Amino acid sequence: MATNMTSHEAFDSPGTSVSNDSAYMFLPVEYTKEDIKVIRELAAVYMEYATLPVQKETADLWGRVNDLKSARPVAWHNELPWHEMNVEDELTLRTSSPFARRIEEELRRRIYMWKHMPGDMVLEPVFYSPMIIENSGMGIAITEETLSSDANNNIVSHKFIPQIVTMEDTEKIVTPKVTLDKEKTQATFAAYQEILGDMIPVEIRGIQGFWFAPVDDLVQLMGTNELLLNVVMEPELVHASMRKIVDAYMGALDQYEALGCMGSNNLNYRIGSGAYGYTSQLPRGTMSGMKCADMWGAAASQFFTSVSPRMHDEFSIAYEKPWLERFGLSYYGCCERLDIKIDQLKQIKNLRKISCSPWSDTAHMAEVVGRDYVVSLKTSPACFARDTFDEDAVRRDVEEKLKLLKNCNVEIIIKDVSTIRYDPQRLWKWVEIVSGLCKNMD
Repeated sequence: MATNMTSHEAFDSPGTSVSNDSAYMFLPVEYTKEDIKVIRELAAVYMEYATLPVQKETADLWGRVNDLKSARPVAWHNELPWHEMNVEDELTLRTSSPFARRIEEELRRRIYMWKHMPGDMVLEPVFYSPMIIENSGMGIAITEETLSSDANNNIVSHKFIPQIVTMEDTEKIVTPKVTLDKEKTQATFAAYQEILGDMIPVEIRGIQGFWFAPVDDLVQLMGTNELLLNVVMEPELVHASMRKIVDAYMGALDQYEALGCMGSNNLNYRIGSGAYGYTSQLPRGTMSGMKCADMWGAAASQFFTSVSPRMHDEFSIAYEKPWLERFGLSYYGCCERLDIKIDQLKQIKNLRKISCSPWSDTAHMAEVVGRDYVVSLKTSPACFARDTFDEDAVRRDVEEKLKLLKNCNVEIIIKDVSTIRYDPQRLWKWVEIVSGLCKNMD
């Protein structure tokens, strides 16, 4: 169950051996002269955009929001159905090898977003070569059945087969072994430099963020109904499982840090389920050798959205808090409702951003959070899946939420977009509408 894990714009899990983006595993360093030509043409376009003065201005705006200073809301988008978004072959890959196609795809997507739906995105004038890192996993395999409605879509439904049933099963969970393959890392970097070096500065980049959601891991190992029953009927089994999972995560994190595999996330890197991490309150740092104390951390407990604040605290936050407080600043949440659990979250001493999902009461969130934190506002992506895209409904919904949050620090995000009905203009229009509303609040 060993899998190469590397840094990228999605998240790695320090406790499991499954990377969220297998494209960033080690690829044989193979490419042609024609591949280089294709990539360098894209690199020239990318650098034209990335060196515009507006990039620094927007980065500074994100910094003011994250520093809790008075600034207008900022808009961003992520988790997009790229298989539905190609227009006039802008996303069609033309290179020949998997190695070259990885670079080409990243450049094409960034250029595409800047051209069609920039919002408050920031392009940095640099390209990152990944560290090649292997994580052996926690010793217990997630067993599942999957069901997909679109062969081209990587968003699928899961049915998990319980692997933790008894207290003895928790002993199967072990601390992963993390290894850095320096030779493959350097070979990849040398190739990136040869292809891009005089077009875009290239840096080796370590892991910038981890998806830390031990309850979500336990759901996959114990089963959905089983976990909800066990927090009432077998609480000690849940506690024992959580302790083992978190110990495994912590042990892996120690290794990442000791190996110098951590890279700064104080830049245009997604923090938790939110947006960029620009802040003056952490060092910008380097792309390797960083310490957790100089970075953002994140945690979430989506599965516990319907449990009481007391149970969420006992079975989730109590285990997440030590992880989060290893970092300089932290982000909490994803799709769970959190406006009714702010008192519990306030225990996390370095908490800076809190997710406000479509299931949260926005008015209540505004009241209980004020300007003490950043509200990471998520709007529902359901608007893209309907037969017609209702622009007026989008405008009314976002305008109402922004008015409720007028006295808060706000980032607004569209994510979890599983379909746009193969109509990319729907997403472009959403970004245009929301960006305009944010700028009107300046």
